[in-house]
Amino acid sequence: MSTDRPDEAPAPRSSGRADPEPDDLDPGEPEAEGAGDGEAAPAPTGSGRKVAIAIAAVVLAAAALFAYRSVQRQKALDEGLPKAADLLRLDTAAGYKGAADLLLPLGGLDPIEAGSMRAFAMAMLAADYRDPDGRLVAEGLLVEPGRADLVPAFADLATAALYLGRRAVGDAGTYASRAGRSPWSGLLQGRIAFAAGNLAAGAEPLAAATEADPRLAGALALQGDLARRLRGDQAAARTAYQAALAVSKLHPRAAYGLGKLALAGKIPLGEAREPLARLAADAPATLAPERARAALYLAAIDLRGGDRGAARADLDAVKDPGSRAWADLAAATLAVERGTYHAVTGAPALYQSAHDDDPPDLSPAPPAAPPAAAHLLAAKAAAKKGAIAPSGGKAAPPRKTVVAKKPVAPAKKAAVPARKQPRRAH
Repeated sequence: MSTDRPDEAPAPRSSGRADPEPDDLDPGEPEAEGAGDGEAAPAPTGSGRKVAIAIAAVVLAAAALFAYRSVQRQKALDEGLPKAADLLRLDTAAGYKGAADLLLPLGGLDPIEAGSMRAFAMAMLAADYRDPDGRLVAEGLLVEPGRADLVPAFADLATAALYLGRRAVGDAGTYASRAGRSPWSGLLQGRIAFAAGNLAAGAEPLAAATEADPRLAGALALQGDLARRLRGDQAAARTAYQAALAVSKLHPRAAYGLGKLALAGKIPLGEAREPLARLAADAPATLAPERARAALYLAAIDLRGGDRGAARADLDAVKDPGSRAWADLAAATLAVERGTYHAVTGAPALYQSAHDDDPPDLSPAPPAAPPAAAHLLAAKAAAKKGAIAPSGGKAAPPRKTVVAKKPVAPAKKAAVPARKQPRRAH
């Protein structure tokens, strides 16, 4: 007879293994959902832990890499921007080109500040050195800084330089003044005053520029021009030019300024010759127009000193036959001109430099024509205009005149024989 009771459930069969106590459970794995509700929990595995650890490692590595790159980025900017500023201070083609090259990778790290500084370097290459790509590159670099909440000073300076290169002095002055207390603002305002023919307006901004940055070569050289041209203070001009060359030994405006003082008889010829010779020989770093202008002053100084051979060699180095006739005449004219310096008119493009903006008002003497050529020119002029009658009557009509290459002595008039008298009939 069975002893089972229908009201009692049968006892569960043992698996032969003791049930684990709560302390035996792995504390690192949460109890599976549904456990304790009569559902079996999934078996704990280590794969979830490995994935979590891998993700955490990637995140930490990415954060460390970002922090490292941020530090390196800031370090590159902290080291590169001051070096670029030193190159800009030279105010030469080589200085602007070097700054632009140095700032090329930095512009990718910081398109606002570094990009604006590079735009300024390219704009100055376009304005002062006729760089064909400078304007387009500068305009492209200025797009992003122009959208910034606070436009950097170098962005305004770059825009001012672009306008100065186009001789739009009004717009150039507007943007230069927006740069605030930047020494470059004073330098550009001085340049703008010179371009407008109002030298006195450049005195105050140039003084502020050199006070803020005594190593700004362009502002120092402009102060030399201001002293020489506006005040007639040759001693102050000499000091300013020498200070500019101490900072930037190949500064064109400062070297030209000393040459002008030497030709005006205010300083010894030798004092000006050395910086001019250094500038004329600095190829290819110094561009052709600046070297040609230096060669012109060198030739004039050598002619003044009586060394015609050296003067010829100075101009031979320019290697431009098309402009040689003008250069010979201009150097000879400057060599004999005394007193206040005057620039020679009619300079070919090769001899024109943005760093030499004295108004040209001295015409070179015309070359002395050889007698045969002079005779030919006079004959052509007479044939074209017609001879004036001695009595003041009408001029004879123009006629074609043939002139021999060499003047021919007039033939002797043949003697006219006496005419026979007719015999008279008696």
